[in-house]
Amino acid sequence: MSTGGRFDFDDGGSYCGGWEQGKAHGRGVCTGPQGQGEYAGAWSHGFEVLGVYTWPSGNSYQGTWAQGKRHGIGVESKGRWEYRGEWTQGFKGRYGQLESTASGARYEGTWSNGLQDGYGTETYSDGGTYQGQWLGGMRHGYGVRQSVPYGMAAVILFPLRTSINSLRSEHSHGPPAVLEDGTATTPTDGVVAGLAGSPVGRGGFALTAPSEAERQRKRKGRFRQSILSGLKLRRSESKSSLASQLSKQSSSAARPA
Repeated sequence: MSTGGRFDFDDGGSYCGGWEQGKAHGRGVCTGPQGQGEYAGAWSHGFEVLGVYTWPSGNSYQGTWAQGKRHGIGVESKGRWEYRGEWTQGFKGRYGQLESTASGARYEGTWSNGLQDGYGTETYSDGGTYQGQWLGGMRHGYGVRQSVPYGMAAVILFPLRTSINSLRSEHSHGPPAVLEDGTATTPTDGVVAGLAGSPVGRGGFALTAPSEAERQRKRKGRFRQSILSGLKLRRSESKSSLASQLSKQSSSAARPA
């Protein structure tokens, strides 16, 4: 028999909703100590089934659960990053898209244990792309890296990050790795990848137009080269003409009268 009510925990948290056999069941809201963190949705014999979980940091997950872990289909919002796709026992996978809401950098493809693994397409904030194989959150195997056209890359004014070891490090070159409790990890290698401290995503091969000073230097170099070429040519001509005159005088002196 299902009942309902409110239960206050010793740590200050509370639950308000349906009950069955002493466990949360049906619809209910569970709030953490001092109102920090909240899950609102469906319960089944003490476990979350379908609902929205909000952590004290403001990060959130909306989707399905199994045995207390994110499992099935769901959307995770973490800082400037949003993941939409499948979950397996609390980790991203098997297929999904991770995108920066600030720069537009994103990865779409297969996942394993919360990291890019298998095959996927990574699009950087400058429009460049990588499409190919992945292993453990890093590009590995066969793939195609395409940079943006010169005219587009030249307008990028902010400093670009180096290779993302994918979009997984919040403080290096990508979004944070996902832990079961919703906290962020900070890998030291960084990539992603894409996308960093305040993620700007990574750019591809950034091309910049030569400065005016560099153009002037190149022009001076070409002008000096043309002058030296002219001097060498004249010197060569003068030597040959002198030799020709000496030869003529020698032939005239040797000719019998």
